[in-house]
Amino acid sequence: MTGVRRSFLPWYRTGYAAALTGPPPAGSGRAPVPAGVRLRDDGGRGRVAVPMVLAGPGDVVGIDPREVGRLEPYDGCPDAEPSYFPYVEFASPDLPWRFTPDGVRSAPLPGGQATREWVRPWLALVVVPAERATLTVAESGGTPVLRCPGAELPDPGEVWAWAHVQVTHDVGDPVTAGAAVARLICPRRLAGGVRYLACVVPAYAAGRDAVVPGPDADPLAPAWGGDGDVSLPAYVQWTFTTGPGGSFESLVRRLRPRRLPSTSGSRPLAVGAPGWGARAGSADAEAGMQGALRPVGVNEPPMADDVLAESLRTAVSRSGPGVELRPPLYGQDYQHGRSALAPSGQGWLDTLNTDPRRRVAAGLAAWAVAVNQEELVDTAWSQLATSRPRPTSPPPDRITDSPTGHITGSMSSRMSGPAAPTAGPDPALAAAVAGSLADRHGIPVTTTPPASEGFAPYYPGPAYALLRGIAPEWILPAVGDLPLDTVALAETNQAFVESFLVGLNHALARELQWRRYPVRADGTFFDVFWGGASAHRLPALAGWNADDALGSHSGPGDQIVLVLRGALLRRFPTATIYLSRTAASTEELLLPAFSGRIGPDTTFLGFPLTTAAATEPPPAGTTPWTVIIQESVSHTRFGLDDPPTEPVDQPIPAPADPPADPVNPPVPNPADDQVSAEPPQSWQDLDWSHPHLADRTHVPMAGPLAGVTLPAARGSAATATWALDAAQTAVAVQQPAFRVRIPLALWLTPPPEPEQPS
Repeated sequence: MTGVRRSFLPWYRTGYAAALTGPPPAGSGRAPVPAGVRLRDDGGRGRVAVPMVLAGPGDVVGIDPREVGRLEPYDGCPDAEPSYFPYVEFASPDLPWRFTPDGVRSAPLPGGQATREWVRPWLALVVVPAERATLTVAESGGTPVLRCPGAELPDPGEVWAWAHVQVTHDVGDPVTAGAAVARLICPRRLAGGVRYLACVVPAYAAGRDAVVPGPDADPLAPAWGGDGDVSLPAYVQWTFTTGPGGSFESLVRRLRPRRLPSTSGSRPLAVGAPGWGARAGSADAEAGMQGALRPVGVNEPPMADDVLAESLRTAVSRSGPGVELRPPLYGQDYQHGRSALAPSGQGWLDTLNTDPRRRVAAGLAAWAVAVNQEELVDTAWSQLATSRPRPTSPPPDRITDSPTGHITGSMSSRMSGPAAPTAGPDPALAAAVAGSLADRHGIPVTTTPPASEGFAPYYPGPAYALLRGIAPEWILPAVGDLPLDTVALAETNQAFVESFLVGLNHALARELQWRRYPVRADGTFFDVFWGGASAHRLPALAGWNADDALGSHSGPGDQIVLVLRGALLRRFPTATIYLSRTAASTEELLLPAFSGRIGPDTTFLGFPLTTAAATEPPPAGTTPWTVIIQESVSHTRFGLDDPPTEPVDQPIPAPADPPADPVNPPVPNPADDQVSAEPPQSWQDLDWSHPHLADRTHVPMAGPLAGVTLPAARGSAATATWALDAAQTAVAVQQPAFRVRIPLALWLTPPPEPEQPS
């Protein structure tokens, strides 16, 4: 076997039905077939003719449910895409033509360049808004009956165009009936936010009258037509509701690559009156602070206010007799319990505590611990209970209820991971645990173990979820100011990330000590900010060198992050997004290392690629990096494109060449999304604004497109002729997976300098 391909057949018949050559006698719904018998001792009479007719549509009152395969959309679907046609599949490939009393018919197409051949199916699929239809079942049971206005149904004379067979076979092998399914399509233009009723009904009047008796009619006439209401047997029925308008392709085409404004990644901090005896160089001093993400290549300016830095150094280092309140010295337990900063120190501990931007990040983490303290402490006690040694009593009861509810996002689902290994000798830990538990029962408390001893609970979830729960604006400040349908590029801010993680560990250690938990104060409880399968984890905080720079422990450098704002990923959460480049015809892929959401309409995806590496010229023979946004589709779809939008100043780049798929090779979609009166260059260009489709609820065969032959897609060798047969129709309206390629250079290349007036 060299591969697998898919092909369409306009009809498929077996047995005596395959031998039918014309219509049955007038007034009959059954086709006669020549038949006879020959007796061994017939006295020379030869073959004796025996009258025989085939069962017709009037002999059927139902379909075996085992024949019904895929329903598209599925029954009860709450958010079907209105851009695609509903359909039903049958296991037996001959079923739609099995009881058809006619043979093959033919007629010339307009222009006389081709002759249409077709077999009229005895079944059709109709789809009607549920509010305009009723489905009733007789008290004695039997076949349900659909009643609706005839104007809601497709042209009964064109049902032949929307019934076909799909055959999957080995490349190079002849097409056979094996691995084949029959399919009925309803070519209705669906509206968004509407509940629909889909029914398989008879296409012949004989089939209708077998269940819904009425005035005498020609059994070969269509089952519906004209004005007024119609009643039809519903052999198969299901319902679905469409979601908001817009297909994956149309939503991708709305996206516009935009640069993040340099101001969008920061917020001003008023630092003129910090309190605690600290002061700035001026009373109205401000500092711009970036969040966990920031615009590519836009760094925070260094703090130039030496007065503020030194006064903060003094405030956090103040000591004297008695008890004195002072600002927290974040991270002091990871530098051997230091209680003061050294004069003119330049390491990570000094930067964290003397730069107001870093102190704010650590303070946000302390706030997150305060908000989520009950869940965090419960998890710590749970881990301690499963460690060595096991306490013989339950952990202390909670003193107060959580003020803000549960932790949101992936943090809550991953908070109860495996317990971290015990740090420190077991006897000391056992004594501390016993002391803490005994204190709750009136026995004198045992002193909390020193920082180097005790137990360190571990929280494997991404810490950014805690930040999102209390202050999502600090993930990417001013992200809400981005226009909808934006795709932008950012980078991680490692200094913010490390400041937040140190503050988180510092604050949780203090909370656990307050709760009389035998905590190892210099333990690392949180070591990952973004999460993901390949998440970079901080080395143990207690092992950081005093001279290390803040932000130097979070990986090789700031990673690029794609930011999408709009409805695309909310409507299509299974879309695939990755980075791609090609060398020697081999595609190199980079999948996201982490992802997350900011609010309901903004998604970010981080890649294991530093900004510096992304801006380097690619090796010889290698294409530059591009972003691929690809639709995830596991089944065949049919439909027409949404009407194009008005042209804008920054069109999305052309769709990418599709990936190789021998079973269902997608076809590249057109790049042009401009409003145009030109005829389509391929069937993939056809949309609902074409004059052939104007003001129609169902796609017609007759009209300006009849007899037109076009490529299936631009650059494709496959062609299809409109209204020639059902197989050609399937090729013309098939909707493959959509994929677009956006060069990273759109964001990484410096913007052009504005022209100077002459």
